[in-house]
Amino acid sequence: MQLNKSLSFWDVFAIALGQVIGSGIMVLIGIGIEFTAYAIPFAFVLSACLSIIKQLPIAFMGSAMPATGGLYVYCKRILGPQIGFFYLAILLVTHILIALFALGFASYAVALVPSLNIRAMAIGILLLFYFVNLFGVKQAAAVQKIMIVFLLFGLSSLIFFGILEVDYARFTQSQGLFPNGWYGFGLACVVLSFSTGGAQYISELGGEMKNPHRDLPRAIIYSTVLAAVFFALVSIVAVGILPVEQTAGKPLSEVAKAILPATVYTAFIVGAGLFALATSINATFSWATKSVLIACEDGWLPKGIAVVNKRFNTPHILLTLLLLLGAAPIIAGKDLRYIIMLGGGLVFIYDLIPLIAAMNFAKRLPEDFANARMNFSEKSLKVISVIGICILLGQGALSFSDIDLTGWALVASYITLVVIYIRIRSKHRQLDSNI
Repeated sequence: MQLNKSLSFWDVFAIALGQVIGSGIMVLIGIGIEFTAYAIPFAFVLSACLSIIKQLPIAFMGSAMPATGGLYVYCKRILGPQIGFFYLAILLVTHILIALFALGFASYAVALVPSLNIRAMAIGILLLFYFVNLFGVKQAAAVQKIMIVFLLFGLSSLIFFGILEVDYARFTQSQGLFPNGWYGFGLACVVLSFSTGGAQYISELGGEMKNPHRDLPRAIIYSTVLAAVFFALVSIVAVGILPVEQTAGKPLSEVAKAILPATVYTAFIVGAGLFALATSINATFSWATKSVLIACEDGWLPKGIAVVNKRFNTPHILLTLLLLLGAAPIIAGKDLRYIIMLGGGLVFIYDLIPLIAAMNFAKRLPEDFANARMNFSEKSLKVISVIGICILLGQGALSFSDIDLTGWALVASYITLVVIYIRIRSKHRQLDSNI
């Protein structure tokens, strides 16, 4: 599949930064404080460092063989088509969480204008970015850059008004840093990994970048680093002014309301609240269809849904399906608790597969390995990949320790269905290739 190479470094950087910052800082910071109190800035920094380590092998593969649907393509080329599709199938189920971004956006909008209908607003914001992306990924990236400016301005307002009011003595008291011990600190890092991770998904856009060998790894690393700086500074303000009892378990908007003047608070909600969620929605529409597009070409999914609009160079049917996937639970008014649980458990599974692919990269594809723009030896890439796998296993163990039997049953059931589908579909693909 050949798509137009229209994305510059700043385009993909904006998409990556919007995916990383997203909604996590607004929601997850309170949960992190609940786990580890005044150690929350350190948890953010450590989580970002661990995210970069996990992303380096993916950035390396992207600098060597960038492609549309990059992560799926890396896995299938190195580990084989069946494992490649298994990775994609595990990833696909989490796309329903776009509904959460839309509902989160609607909740912030209703806080500003109480007369709005939450469901209608959530559907409306999905439709908005659906249409933006129908007109092309370049246009979506342009909108993303504008929203990123407002997002960073919103976060900066909280830092500006709060950083000098922080009681820094609180960060030197050991009893306040680790109230739940290292286990609590570890859980905080796991929770915050959903905030500091995500930049690697711009690998899906490798076939649409002007200079992917250079820009893809830079965008992944730089966006994560910049997000980490903002996360750390915001978390210092969030936990350093009010008593921890007032911030633990609370969204960042509650902290901002107590710190900021009324007019600035409104600007913060619009910039940091609405645009954080909007950038996540837009970023998901930008990259989520790319691997599916290639999987359709490979015969794993119906080829009829992989049609690309000739004028705008966009997979309009797949974008429509993504819209319906996100809108369905909003329209139905369903409780997404167990869907979130399923996604949270599966994220550590599908993140493992590209790292396993990176370990075998040099052996399976030596020519592509030699063409990588990043300067890693075979041994260095294997060591970093192994470290990344160990990080994921540790985070996964902590994450699964908080999942109940229903969550385990959902994870096991979905994986079983995927394996059955792969076995059945593999036979049909083999028959098709023999005709």
